[in-house]
Amino acid sequence: MKIAHRSLAHLAGVAIGVAGLAFVGIQIYRDWDQITETLESAEPAWLAAAVAAGLLSMALIGINWLALIRRRGHAAPRARGMSWFFTGQLGKYVPGGIWPVVGQAELAGRGGADRRDSYLATVSSMAFTLLGAIAVAAVSGLASPYDRRFTAALLAVGIVVVLASLVSARLRALLGRLLASVSRGRLELPEPSVVVVFTLRHVPVWLMFGAMNICVFVALGGELGPGLAVDLVFASALSWIVGFVVIGVPGGIGVRESVFVALMTGPIGATLALAVAVAGRIVTIAVDLLGALVATLIARLSTAPTPAGSVRSAPDVSTDEADHSDPVLQRGSDVAPDGGRPPA
Repeated sequence: MKIAHRSLAHLAGVAIGVAGLAFVGIQIYRDWDQITETLESAEPAWLAAAVAAGLLSMALIGINWLALIRRRGHAAPRARGMSWFFTGQLGKYVPGGIWPVVGQAELAGRGGADRRDSYLATVSSMAFTLLGAIAVAAVSGLASPYDRRFTAALLAVGIVVVLASLVSARLRALLGRLLASVSRGRLELPEPSVVVVFTLRHVPVWLMFGAMNICVFVALGGELGPGLAVDLVFASALSWIVGFVVIGVPGGIGVRESVFVALMTGPIGATLALAVAVAGRIVTIAVDLLGALVATLIARLSTAPTPAGSVRSAPDVSTDEADHSDPVLQRGSDVAPDGGRPPA
């Protein structure tokens, strides 16, 4: 019974990827006329550059996610690991909001990593991705020649509050108890140094995501200047943040585009802002589909042996990492049973 339950759980990752693909297909079919109209006048070379920037942005998130899994002491081969990541990402198009987490974690578990650690790494990855987006939006908003300073200042204050809460012994203890209560003891606060490092590791993610929309803007005939480029980075990051925190909207569809249009109507006009938002969504979908396809093909062609299970042997874990004080990200410690449940 236990083996059957585990097999069904592991199949969930594949099922979510397939469901995401189906929802993407429905979205494309429904909006086909708008898609073709938007792309008719676009320059193909710049659209290709946008897809390349988007792929790099997503790949960086995947690389950081695999790093979090490895810090838990598990083998996460780059080729197979990226196929887990991109296939799991298709789950964000399934209504409900939680499916990319389940998809990525279950596929990683199917590949040999402990399920509890896979969920911990996936939740941590999403938190650090969000913090990276907030950091980029705060800096680019303050640097923008347009009136973004109030919003940027609020975002900057948010980052400072998060770090201060983790540094303060009293606040850290309070937050730790709250998190442990909500997650039934499955989640614990990372150390401030880990938060800073992985937030900084996600900064390039959002610079490339902004570059993707900049390429889309140029592809649609927009005239780019340094100030406008900075503002496009700000709008790209902030619109993603809003789409992320609005729970239950598949892939932030509609929410992200609405925020982007509202932010960019002043600098570039409503018509072009809408065109960039729609084309940006098309490019994002293309990135997710192409990423899943390419990563899966590379994984299949890879000659690296597939690990039978978690790797926690002494030669693979350095002393300082094994003794790391962060219970979520340290390597070689906190071994969970293979049948562990995902965090609530």
